[in-house]
Amino acid sequence: MADKRDMLDDLIDIQRDWRKVSNPLGDLARGLAADPSGVKTFNPADYKERPRANSVFCLDVASKRRDVCRRCLDVCPVDAIEIGESSVRVADGCRKCGLCTMVCPTEALPVQRIMAKALYDKVARAAQIHERCYLTCTRALGRLPKDNEIVLPCVGAVPSELWFSLLAEYDNVDVYLPLGICDRCRTTTGEEAYATQIARAEELTGASVGLEVEEGDLNHEQSRAYKRSQFMGQMVRAGQSLAATANPALGGIQAVARRIQQHSNQIYEMQRSLERTVGGKTSGNRRRILTQKRKMMLTAIQHHPGLSRDLELRVPVCDPTLCTMCGACVTACPPHACDLDERGHFSVEPAYCVNCGACATVCPEHALAMEPCDPQDLVIRDEEAERRRKAAERQRAQVALARERGRRRLEHGLDALERLADE
Repeated sequence: MADKRDMLDDLIDIQRDWRKVSNPLGDLARGLAADPSGVKTFNPADYKERPRANSVFCLDVASKRRDVCRRCLDVCPVDAIEIGESSVRVADGCRKCGLCTMVCPTEALPVQRIMAKALYDKVARAAQIHERCYLTCTRALGRLPKDNEIVLPCVGAVPSELWFSLLAEYDNVDVYLPLGICDRCRTTTGEEAYATQIARAEELTGASVGLEVEEGDLNHEQSRAYKRSQFMGQMVRAGQSLAATANPALGGIQAVARRIQQHSNQIYEMQRSLERTVGGKTSGNRRRILTQKRKMMLTAIQHHPGLSRDLELRVPVCDPTLCTMCGACVTACPPHACDLDERGHFSVEPAYCVNCGACATVCPEHALAMEPCDPQDLVIRDEEAERRRKAAERQRAQVALARERGRRRLEHGLDALERLADE
């Protein structure tokens, strides 16, 4: 149930209405004064980018086999990806849909503008400022986007890990796709991709992504919380700075920026905690790597541990009687989640493992099998934070004890004074 309006909401409405009345031709005047050559027009190419293949992270290249992973090949609607002996190539026929970026478990085909963290920040900013935030594609929108519309080359380019992270924090994220729009798109694998990714995240979080199919139903209103933050920030700074008075949105924007920065800090602290707990390198001195998608999911789980209960993740388990210590499993793991020490002991760190199964596929003796892991293994215990918390609790207990002793001594002294007075 929405909160009841109060006097502050009325003041905000009065201020907004007064601005319209006091400058009724403002938008028209600005439009007439603008340089026509500088007016931005909608161009779908502005929202698309060809992936830059990073062969080092490709599972097929790392394992020197062509049967380890076919995810990008299967999802590409135009067969534009070629995997060779030691390199990955994206052909000129690429549609720049971003589906390969979404589906690659090791992020070997990155597109900077739709990488998990950058896209999270963009969606989070719009979701905090507006009542609704919409993810859509260039074909569906066909015009310059409004502030709460996030235009993607294809909605299927958003991975389930990112949907999971967004749904854990925001309940106002929707998809805008007119009916039948995907039927006419040459990105033939996009509809199945976004349906699968969204369904997986919804199942894990218990939340849901809204769907709008009519442009007239889109809501571009700013949220009540943002309006109030914006208004109060303006009032506080009105007598302090002319620049602040000229920019009334500053207060609300700062609040949004703080929350996004807080999320970045949470990712950093999660990664530090993980490295303190399990180590940042393998026994072979290989640096363990967290993909951006993995960071999004792990950060959400740290702050909502209950979301991990329904995760179905499989990690490699080794049969030591079959292992010959050939090291093929370690070579085939670009994130370096797998480790094989000098004594022949195989281990895997579930937080770094992307559950691709490459290590089990390349093992010549079939000593590895992908088996379910306990989702609670992904809830990272920060031992340093635990130590600080326990130390603070001990200190508080000691202060409370000292106060109690002081109170007793004071009472004892007062009693003694009373006895002396009676004598």
